[in-house]
Amino acid sequence: MGGEHISPGRPTWFGPLETSLFGVVHTPDNGLARAGVVICPPLGKEHLDSYRGLKLLAQRLCARGFAVLRFDYAGTGDSAIEQDDPAAVARYLESIHTAVGYLRDAGVPDIALVGLRAGALLAGLAADSIDGVAALVLWDPVTDGRRYLREQRALYTMTVGDEPGAGPTQSILGCSLAVSAAERFKALKLPTAFDPGLPVLVTARPERAGDAAIAALEAAPNVAVRTVAGQAEFVEPASFVVEIPVGSLYAIAAWLDETLTASRCHVAPVVRTAATVSPGVRETLEFLGPDRLFAIRSTPTELAPDAPALLIHNTACEHRVGPGRVWVETARELAATGMTVLRYDRRGIGETGYATTDFARLHSGGAKADVVHAMDATGVPADRLMMAGVCSGAWDSAYGALTRGARSVVMVNLLTFSLRKVEVGPEELSGPQTGAAEVRAKQLIRRWLPYRLWLLIGWLGLTEVPEILLAALHRAGVSVDLVLSPEDFAWFDQQRGRRGVRRLSRRGWSERVVAADGGDHSLLQRGIQNSTRERVRAVAEREFTPLLPAHADWRTEKVACRGSQL
Repeated sequence: MGGEHISPGRPTWFGPLETSLFGVVHTPDNGLARAGVVICPPLGKEHLDSYRGLKLLAQRLCARGFAVLRFDYAGTGDSAIEQDDPAAVARYLESIHTAVGYLRDAGVPDIALVGLRAGALLAGLAADSIDGVAALVLWDPVTDGRRYLREQRALYTMTVGDEPGAGPTQSILGCSLAVSAAERFKALKLPTAFDPGLPVLVTARPERAGDAAIAALEAAPNVAVRTVAGQAEFVEPASFVVEIPVGSLYAIAAWLDETLTASRCHVAPVVRTAATVSPGVRETLEFLGPDRLFAIRSTPTELAPDAPALLIHNTACEHRVGPGRVWVETARELAATGMTVLRYDRRGIGETGYATTDFARLHSGGAKADVVHAMDATGVPADRLMMAGVCSGAWDSAYGALTRGARSVVMVNLLTFSLRKVEVGPEELSGPQTGAAEVRAKQLIRRWLPYRLWLLIGWLGLTEVPEILLAALHRAGVSVDLVLSPEDFAWFDQQRGRRGVRRLSRRGWSERVVAADGGDHSLLQRGIQNSTRERVRAVAEREFTPLLPAHADWRTEKVACRGSQL
C-alpha cells in the first residue's frame, strides 16, 4: 500500500460547540492527502457490530493516502444529543454535512462518502445536497426507510420481545427513535439517480441485487454495481463474534484508489479533546496506562476534589458506548449529579490500538491488566469507586474489585461466577452448543448433588456457583447488585444462586439481586437498558450521596426499574 504508515486514527470532537460530534480522523504521517473520505456508519446494533470493520477500512484507505473521518451522528454513539430527539433524522443528515465540512476545513477539497446499510441511505440523500462530492460508495445499502424499519422492528420483536419501561419510542436493536423521528425515517428512499458526473459504487448482497432502486441505479453509466459476500456475518452476526468481510474492504479501497485524484494536498485537522455534551456535563478524550487504552471521561463542569467515580467495563466486541447507548446515557446522567464516570476500550476493541481481523480474547492476561490500568486511571481510592458492566464486563468489575478494591459493583447479566476464569476466544463463543444428554446430566447433578459438594466443584472451576463469587466480594467489603434478565435469572437459579443468597444472608449478606421483568442477555431491549441505568443510579445514590454536591437531584428524569428483588 505504497509503504505508508497505517494510522489508528485520532479521536476528536468536532462541529458546533453546543452539539459536538464525536469522530476519529486518520491522516497519512507525511501530512499530505490525495482526497478525503467520510465514512457514514449504520444505526443501532449494526453500528456496534461493524465498528471494528469500519475502522479497518479507514486504516486501509489512510494507507492509500486518503484522509478519513469516521464519526457518530448526533444522538448516536458518543456524540451529543439524546437518541430519542424528535429531529433525529434531520440531525443525522446535518451530521454528514458537518463531517464533510470538518475535512474540508482541514485542507482537503475533494471528499468521498462511504455509507454502510442505513448509513448508505443517509449518504445517498446527503450527496445530493453537498456541493462537490467527489465519489459515493453505497455499501449494502438500505434503499427504503419504511421497509428497513419494518424489518428491524420484526427482528427486534423476535429477538427481545416486549419492552416494558421503554417509554414513548420505537425501538430497533440497539437504537430507540422518537415516534415522530421513526415516521420521518420511513419516508426516506435511496435516490435512483445521481448527478452524471458523480462516480458511484454500489456493493450489494447477491440476494438484494434485484432491488428496484439498485436496478435503476445500475442502468446509469456513472454507477458500478458489484455483489459482495459475508454481509450477514458482518452486520447481523449470530453471536458476539463478528466476521469482517475483508474482500469488501479491499474492493471499496481499490475502487476509491482508481476513482479519486492522485494529487496531494496538505491536511491539518483540528483535534479537540474536550466538549460540553449536555448541560453541566463535560467529556474529555484520554488514553490510559502503558497500553494507551482509549477512554472518555464524563465529569460535571465543576468537579469536587473528592467526587466519587464510576468505571464502566465493556464486553466482548462492543466498545465503550454499550448496547443501545446505555453507557453513554448512564455516564452523562451521573456526571450531572457530580460524579466522574470513565468508560474505556480494552485492547483490541474500539479506539484502543489498531483494528485487525483478530478477535480480542476475553479474560486473558492482557484483558485483566486493562481492568487494573483503567481502575488506576480513575484517580480515586477504593472507597469512592463503583464499577459496572454487562456479562464479561460484569465479571471484570468483580475481578477488579477483588484485585484493587471498590465500594460497590453493579453486575448485569453475569453468567460466570468462577474465580478461576480462563481465557475465552471466538471458538468458545460461537462453537457448537452443549448436547441434550450433557444438559440433562448437568441438571441431575445440580438437583441431587449435596450443596457442599456443589461448592467444592465450583471452587475447582468445574462449574459456575454464584455463592463463590458473591461470598468473595462480601469478604472484601464490596457491595454487590446483580441485575438479571429472565434468561440470566433462570441460569442463576439453575446454578443454585438463590440457595447461595439465602446462605449468605444468614451471615449478614445484604446485597441485592434484581430479576428484571423482561429483556435479553445482550441488553438490546430498551426496557432492560432503562432498568440497568436506574439500578446503577440507585446504587450511586445509596453509596455516595454524602459525597456529592447538595444540588444533586436524583429524581430528574428517572426511569422505571421494573423487576423483583430477592
